[in-house]
Amino acid sequence: MKFRKLTIDNYKSFLFPTEIHFPDDESGKSIFLIGGMNGAGKTSLMESINYCLYGGKVDEIYRSINRKSLALGNASVSFELVMEMDDFSELIVKRSWSAGTIDGPKAKDLTERLVVIRDGKRVSVQNKQMWQDFIRATIPPGITQFFFFDGEKIQEIASDDHSEVRLKSSLEAALGIQYINQLSSDLLYIKQEERKGFVEISSEDLDFKESELKREKSKLLRLNKERDEIKEDLNSFKEQYEEAKKRFLVTFNTEPETREAIRQNEKKRVQTSNRIGQVESEIRTLCEKYLPYSIFGSLFEDIRIQIEKERESNQVEAIKEHAVDLAKKIVRAVEEPEPIYTEALSDEKMAELEKRILILLQEGGSFGDEVKLLNLSDRDAARVLHRIEELENSDVFFIQPLLEEKRELEIEIQKIEATLQTGVASDSEKELFEQLQSEMESCSTQIGRKTEQLRIIEEDILSIEKKIHEIEIEIEKLYEKHNVSKGKADLINECDVIAGLLNQFIVRMRKNKVNLLQEKTFEMYKLLSSKSGLIKDISIDDKSYEIKITDRSGHEIKKSGLSAGEKEVFALSLLWGLAQTSQLKLPIIIDTPLSRLDSTHRDNIVRNYFPNAGQQVIILSTDTEIDNDYYRVLQSHLSGAASLVFDQKQELTTVESGYFWGALNGR
Repeated sequence: MKFRKLTIDNYKSFLFPTEIHFPDDESGKSIFLIGGMNGAGKTSLMESINYCLYGGKVDEIYRSINRKSLALGNASVSFELVMEMDDFSELIVKRSWSAGTIDGPKAKDLTERLVVIRDGKRVSVQNKQMWQDFIRATIPPGITQFFFFDGEKIQEIASDDHSEVRLKSSLEAALGIQYINQLSSDLLYIKQEERKGFVEISSEDLDFKESELKREKSKLLRLNKERDEIKEDLNSFKEQYEEAKKRFLVTFNTEPETREAIRQNEKKRVQTSNRIGQVESEIRTLCEKYLPYSIFGSLFEDIRIQIEKERESNQVEAIKEHAVDLAKKIVRAVEEPEPIYTEALSDEKMAELEKRILILLQEGGSFGDEVKLLNLSDRDAARVLHRIEELENSDVFFIQPLLEEKRELEIEIQKIEATLQTGVASDSEKELFEQLQSEMESCSTQIGRKTEQLRIIEEDILSIEKKIHEIEIEIEKLYEKHNVSKGKADLINECDVIAGLLNQFIVRMRKNKVNLLQEKTFEMYKLLSSKSGLIKDISIDDKSYEIKITDRSGHEIKKSGLSAGEKEVFALSLLWGLAQTSQLKLPIIIDTPLSRLDSTHRDNIVRNYFPNAGQQVIILSTDTEIDNDYYRVLQSHLSGAASLVFDQKQELTTVESGYFWGALNGR
């Protein structure tokens, strides 16, 4: 794209309609030099192009109307830009603001009007926004700062170590990444539009269910893979077990027992042996404590009877020995404290009664003649009876059951030891036995473990399959409930897939574009910088756009560490790199680019930057920037030149052909 003509009417010092033409040279390039002193209107040219293309706030437009004209009631301003598009078609954009013929017009009275003419035909601008979008798409406003810039923009980029980070959105627009982001946003908009009309469910609810379904399917895929691995391991362990079992049977001619069974038999043998020891100890204790007495167990009853007889015999003898006293006490008891009879007895009868009682007491009975074999005192007799009772209630009679239990235990331990005998004789056979037993035991353990793992994972698979089925039914019901067709659902899914691919594409595209930006920026920097030999590389982070400058020693150089001239050279290099990387064929307009540079950097820029900046370059300069010497250097590259002449008395800017030092061969 190239600008062919710019027309400004009633804007700032451009009181009358003012035209500037931008011709090509013989090679088709257009490098146009516009000279003007400070305040002559160079910056107004750049502002005019921006207002013509993108419009502006009415307050700003109102304040920019020529003061003298506004004082006379002429509240109007207009811009016209004629462009040659990349396909060589012509596009004319006319934009104007006017308050009509009212008295004392204000900013709020201004009305904007847009006219678009394409190849000589005026197109309908009833939908002004549509044409404005077309203009913005053709010349994106976010990137014009990299094509239309002045010394202040260069200074801004040059003076800030992190300006490129803050300009990230504009950088992405210049690199074309913004278009992909816009496409992703459009896809999201389409997806949201397709989901409109949902009554009881939001897009977040559907997204949640769909993402939940994806997660569960991912889990199912992982579990199926784990199950297959477990099955493979289980079959492998079973084969190893059967092989070891077969070798054991062939070698020892008997079915192998598991190590657990062997351990149980050994444990049982130890327990039985311990029990035998306990039984023997109990038998010894009983023998030591009770055996001497238990020998006479059959005589215990006879001893008890004899003690009872001797005790009664002693009682009879005691009565006989005290018979006289007892007889007197009995007779006395008949009368005292009161007689127990009605008729009193005479002394003779009382004496007769006492005599008879005495005879009875002295006779005693048969116990008096008992032979005393034991002749024990009452205390000793009680002790003997207590000991007999203690022996009868003791455990001494458990000796027989204990002896029987011992015999049974000895038989059992013989059987266990016989079971543990493997018929292994040599050390090599014992080693092989242990090896095969260990191998089978290990395989058996792993088989049990893997079987349990398989059981658990199959339960999990069934649970997840059930959950997936339930989620699919829920999603299907949600779509049916809100009349979402299968085609619409597929479109929504395709939007998600495309958005994902676009995100991947953005990452790759950004990386490629940033690499190209690095190369182009460094390429121009080496041409413009007076210290390019000290710089080894310029790298740009493809995520943050942070720029790092590295010297030959590999040390990072901050932009703040560069001289003022080097900073501006770096900024110009970055702007050129962006223009080259964007591959947009837009005109480059540069306003007072050399004001802060020394002679060396100015010389490099004039010789290397201006002729190579783009297919169309418009340079706005004072007489001290592009002076007579630089003018002669540029003269062979120029397609034309003009000068802005400002009349201070009339506050009027006019355009004259040729630069400060005269016409350029009629151009």
